[in-house]
Amino acid sequence: AWSRSMVTTRSGRGSGGEVGARNHRQVLNPSAGAIVAFAFSLKVLLFPAYRSTDFEVHRNWLATTHSLPLSEWYVDETSQWTLDYPPLFAWFEYLLSRLAALFDGEMVVLTQLGYASRATVAFQRSSVIATELVLILAAYLHCRRVSRRAFPLLAFLIALNPGLLLVDHVHFQYNGLLLGVLMLSLEALQRDRFVLSAFLFAVLVNMKHLFAVAGPYYLIYMVRTYCRPAAGFSFPRFALLGFTVVAVCGVSLGPFVANGTIGDLASRLFPFGRGLCHAYWAPNFWALYSLADKVLVRVAGLLGLKRGAEAGGHLSGGLVGVATFGVLPQVGPSATLAVTLAAMAPCLRRTWVDPDPKRILSDVAFVNLCGFMFGYHVHEKAVLHFVVPMAFAAAASPSAAMEYAATSWPAYVSLLPLLFRPRERALKLTLVLAHCAAAAAVLPRGKRRRSGWSAAYVWALLAVQAYCIAHEILLGSSTYAFLPLLLTSVTCAVGLLALFSRRLVSYAAPTTLK
Repeated sequence: AWSRSMVTTRSGRGSGGEVGARNHRQVLNPSAGAIVAFAFSLKVLLFPAYRSTDFEVHRNWLATTHSLPLSEWYVDETSQWTLDYPPLFAWFEYLLSRLAALFDGEMVVLTQLGYASRATVAFQRSSVIATELVLILAAYLHCRRVSRRAFPLLAFLIALNPGLLLVDHVHFQYNGLLLGVLMLSLEALQRDRFVLSAFLFAVLVNMKHLFAVAGPYYLIYMVRTYCRPAAGFSFPRFALLGFTVVAVCGVSLGPFVANGTIGDLASRLFPFGRGLCHAYWAPNFWALYSLADKVLVRVAGLLGLKRGAEAGGHLSGGLVGVATFGVLPQVGPSATLAVTLAAMAPCLRRTWVDPDPKRILSDVAFVNLCGFMFGYHVHEKAVLHFVVPMAFAAAASPSAAMEYAATSWPAYVSLLPLLFRPRERALKLTLVLAHCAAAAAVLPRGKRRRSGWSAAYVWALLAVQAYCIAHEILLGSSTYAFLPLLLTSVTCAVGLLALFSRRLVSYAAPTTLK
C-alpha cells in the first residue's frame, strides 16, 4: 500500500476549505500516526541505552551557556569538551539550559563534569525527541505538496530511521533538529519561497557550519531561478537574498566580534589540527586512500624501500591528530576543498543550465555526498546529511526510492561501530538490517532492475559484519583492535563511492541552456 501511495494522488473537489481539510486528513492518516507513535515509544525505551561522550559534551554546553557570560563561551576550557558549534546552536543550548535547570540544577553547574543523574538523562533524551519534530514537520509539509498519501512511508523512513535512532537517540546528538531545518529550507526552495529558504539555510549554517557544503548549490540555483528571470538579472532580488544571509550571520557572529572573541570562535569551528581522517575512518574516499597508503607502505617494507617516517602505521591507530602518509602525497584542508568543489562541479553546471525544482532534493543530496566523500576530517555520522534528503526524494520518485534503498546498506552499516558494547549488538543490528530490508521490500523499484553486483555487495557487507562480530567475541579489543573498524569503513566506502560515481556520470550527460 505504501508503494502504491508513492505514485497515486487524488484531486479534491468542492470548496477550498474542504479540499484543504481533506488534504490534511489524507496526510495525517492513522498509519502515519501509528508509525510516529511507535517511534516515540521506541525512543523512550532507549533512554537507558549506551551514551557516548557526546552526551557529556552537550551537558557541558548547557552548563557553559547557562553559567558563563557570552564573552567566555568560546574561551572556557573547564572541560575538555569545549563549545565548538556556531553561535546559533550555542543559543539553542542556552535556551535548553533554562529548562534544564528546572529539572536538575546540578546539570548546568560547570564543574559537575560527567554528571548524569536520571533527571539529566531523561531531560537530554527528551530534548532530542522533541526537537526532532522539526524534521517530522518537514516530512509532513513535503508530503502535502508531492503526494498526500506518501506520509506513512516517509514517516517510516524518517521517524524509524536507523541512522537517527543510533546517532541521536543512543549515541546522542541533535541531527534530527538540524536536518529538519535543512529540509524546511529545501521545502521552501521547492515552493519558490526563495527568501525564506535562504533565511533557513543561513540559520542552519550558523547552527552547524558543516552544512555550508551545500552553499554553492543554493547560490547557483537561486541566482539562476530567482535573480535571473526572463527579463534579465535582478539586482534588487540578489540584494534581498544577500541582506537576508548577512543579517542572520550578523545576529549570530556580531556579538562575538564586539566582545573580541571571534578569533577564539573561529579556531573552535575549524580545528584543522585534527587531521584528514577521524579516529574511526568515515567511509569515504580518504578511507580508501589511507588503506592504499598502508598497503604501499607494507609493500615498500618488503622491497626494502625507504618509508615516510613509518607514518603509515599511525593512520589506523584510532587517535585524533594529523597523520603523515608514508608513500602517497600528503593531503591538507585546501586540497580537500578543491577536490570537493571539483566533484560537485558537474551538478552545479547542470543546475545553472537546467534548474529543475524536481531535482532539488537529489541535487542537494549529491553535493552533501561530495562533502562527505572528499571533505577534511569527516565524521561517519555525516552520512545522514545525504541519506535523509534521499529519503524525502524517495517519497515522490520510484527511481529515487530505488537509489535510497541501495544507499541505505552502506550508509547505515557504516554506523554500527558507533555502538561498540556487546549489550547493544542485537539492538543495532536489528535496527539497521530491519530498516534496510523493509526499505528494499516496500519502496517501488522503478523501471531499473537491481543488478547482481548490488546483491553481491550486500552479501559482502553482511559477511564483513559477521567477521566483525566473530572478531569481537573471539579476539576482543586487544588484538588487531582497529581491523573491524577498517573493514567496515572500507567496504562501506566502496558502496558509497559507487553511488557517487553513478551520480557523477548522470550529471555529465549533455544539456541545453533554458
